[in-house]
Amino acid sequence: MIIGGGVVVGAGIIGILTQGAFPLLVIAAALVGMGGIITSSSGIALLADATAARSRSQRFGQQIALGTMAAFTASILAGALAAPVARFLGTSESDPLTLRALVALGGIVGAASAIPVLFIRDIPVPPAAASQASRLLPRFAAVEIVFGLGAGSFIPFTNLFFADRFGLSFASIGIALGSIAIAGSLGALIHGRLLASRLGQVRGVAAVEFASLPFALLAVFTGNVVLAVIFLATRAALMYGAQATWSAYQLSSFTPAERAAANATLALAWSVAAAIAASVSGAIRGAVGPEGFTLNVIALVVCYAMGATLVLVLFSGREPQGDVVPASWPTTAD
Repeated sequence: MIIGGGVVVGAGIIGILTQGAFPLLVIAAALVGMGGIITSSSGIALLADATAARSRSQRFGQQIALGTMAAFTASILAGALAAPVARFLGTSESDPLTLRALVALGGIVGAASAIPVLFIRDIPVPPAAASQASRLLPRFAAVEIVFGLGAGSFIPFTNLFFADRFGLSFASIGIALGSIAIAGSLGALIHGRLLASRLGQVRGVAAVEFASLPFALLAVFTGNVVLAVIFLATRAALMYGAQATWSAYQLSSFTPAERAAANATLALAWSVAAAIAASVSGAIRGAVGPEGFTLNVIALVVCYAMGATLVLVLFSGREPQGDVVPASWPTTAD
């Protein structure tokens, strides 16, 4: 499944690189998103199956930290390579040909990640058994939809926020985004070990999500680019930490046989909501101009406050039961 998802992502990237018509670009982007959901759902489920429940939050934090550090490296490299690539192609940094060349380089690196996947063995899991999945999935989906609406309101436009509000160059935007990614990595590593272990997973997630909201507002209302980066980095540290713990809590609530499908469903719910929010926010930004970013962030804050509230209302006091082994499943003593 992971390799299959990677193939779909690759097809989407090729479409982005070779097509110029907007409808075809939308289809190519949809393929990238579809393949990403397949790949991430299978990979996260595999990680969950290979990890003990008590350490799952920390393992997920490490996985997210590695991903965000890769994003940091990618942001820095993309910003640094924009100028030399543009010179090599005889274009400007903002020319579509330059951007396509950078995307192509990223696609090549991404394709190389399939090599170590070939050496991963599947983890045997118990067969599907009766669970609370039918009751839990709508609850988790409601939370993911609200979070997706919040994320889609601003996160896809972060690079444009720095470009339009502060006039940063490609290289400077890469440094800004990379700094935010580093902060997210640290938050992902710390949350499960320090906060979730003390407050519990549900309260630990809700607490940092609420705590992150003022920093999002400060970032959009400040006129200082350094402070904006610091505020968004602080928000990322809090939110990425919550993401690791929340993902661990979600997958621990489903049996191993259900995890990949449940994670794919929840990822799809989040992605559809984020796509809708991004479309609306992009229209607002286009109509209002750079000030539209303020409205986008306010929408993010409202949605994330609602999402954190739902987490508390729907899941407080509930311990995940997905790792309870059915009596019929053979144990090491059999």
